[in-house]
Amino acid sequence: MRVSNYEVVLTFEIDETIVLSLGPSLKNLQKNLGGDLIQINVPDDAPPNLPRLILKLDDSVLKLSIDRISISINPPSHVKSSIKKSSKFATQRTESIIKGLLSPMPTYRWSGIITNLEYPSKTDSYKTALEAITPVSEKLVNIERDNKEIASFQLQYGFKEDLYFTNYTIGGYETRKFELPSTKKRGFVQIGPEAYVVTECGIRIILDINNKPGGATKNPLDDIKNIFKKTNEMSAFLPNNLNLVGILT
Repeated sequence: MRVSNYEVVLTFEIDETIVLSLGPSLKNLQKNLGGDLIQINVPDDAPPNLPRLILKLDDSVLKLSIDRISISINPPSHVKSSIKKSSKFATQRTESIIKGLLSPMPTYRWSGIITNLEYPSKTDSYKTALEAITPVSEKLVNIERDNKEIASFQLQYGFKEDLYFTNYTIGGYETRKFELPSTKKRGFVQIGPEAYVVTECGIRIILDINNKPGGATKNPLDDIKNIFKKTNEMSAFLPNNLNLVGILT
């Protein structure tokens, strides 16, 4: 198992002037952490969650909208295989970004964390994402296939647990090695993914935990730390919780 990436979301009441109020803080953040600060021109009727400002760092991307801040975090390769170490890194990175933005932030509403977990199959077991996800379909879905091959599969469901809403999305993934062909002819080159060898395939589980509505405190950093803690606990027992013992490795 490895953690592909995290998406940390912190929402607040809609503020049309958020770019002006948080702009100076983001510039200080850019100065301290580096990266590129990019302002996006959006139409007046754009939805609230559309980013207005983006801060791109080496290992993360902050997107500022008028009702939320979202941070995509890619843990370094040496901690990806440990949910505990990768979440510790993501927690520290989130804190370093959010701490300087809390003071001018509008009224806080709720937080959530989306964790992308990948379970690569052994190279000699399955050759495609559909082959890798077939045992999951056979285990969890009581629908007769009449020996037909799986053409697509994605399962999504969720529960309300105490102060949290937990959602699972289960599907397959694959990576291919793409190389642009060199040709002396001028014009368009048409390439399809089927022409390239699959270098890895497996099962992807997206774990989405949030405290919307009613579970939020007045301190978003405390909420985020608690959700990371719950993510760690649930990730450790995913094979059992999803009834996929022996399939998730």
